[in-house]
Amino acid sequence: MLEIEAGTPRAVLFMEQGERIDLSLLAGDTILNKGDVRIRLDSSKSVTYEQVKGTPAKVEYNTIVVPRKGEYQLILADGSKVYLNSESKLRFPTRFEGKERRVYLEGEGYFEVARDSAKPFIVEAKEVDVRVLGTSFNVNARENSCVTTLVEGCVRMRHGMLDSVELHAGQQALLTGVGKIRVQEVDTRYYTSWMDNMFAFREAPLREIAEVLENWYGCECRFENPALENIPYTTMVERYSDVDSVLQILAGTGDFHYTRIGDLIIIKEK
Repeated sequence: MLEIEAGTPRAVLFMEQGERIDLSLLAGDTILNKGDVRIRLDSSKSVTYEQVKGTPAKVEYNTIVVPRKGEYQLILADGSKVYLNSESKLRFPTRFEGKERRVYLEGEGYFEVARDSAKPFIVEAKEVDVRVLGTSFNVNARENSCVTTLVEGCVRMRHGMLDSVELHAGQQALLTGVGKIRVQEVDTRYYTSWMDNMFAFREAPLREIAEVLENWYGCECRFENPALENIPYTTMVERYSDVDSVLQILAGTGDFHYTRIGDLIIIKEK
């Protein structure tokens, strides 16, 4: 049976004027000159925006889209680094002007923000914005939730005009279903492990783990018994090149076993 292989660096870059570049198809490194901005397209897994001297051009917004089974790295014009997980999208300006640096995230991204005390960096995701000066943090904005996990530095997460919290290293803010922000202490490794090619779960239900595997391996997980979806797991495992290696480790706990038919994984009671 053919293996279900892991994701790879892949993304599509959309320019404001309609140009579309499939970054996974680049055979070699490419440089695009767009007015006073130089865009370096790395054939491995990154895009870099560099501001160069010259006549200031109109600030345009580009969008990078990372599909299922993909991940990609982006360096913004201010030097901030963004790592995007699978099924994620970031809209950003070709360069930053004015009193702030604002980007728009859908999905999951890890940010290493270049310090600039005069221009706070703002990530808009779902119904919140995360405001920083210089720090490292993870934002996961999928479906109806938004979770910000702070690795170092200090950020402020705001929902609308009323609810606002300040986070310090090792804290996490979660936007609840009733529109409130809840703060808790966490082990950040469980929320940033994808950056180190690891899966890490803390008391995560098996359904949530299955969704992560579906995103990264492009498979479909089906539960024979819905009760299995709520089995909690705390584990760290390498993001192996094939999904079977991960499932065999999880199934080794004795809670379930599985059958794979092509891209379909059927999870069964032991």
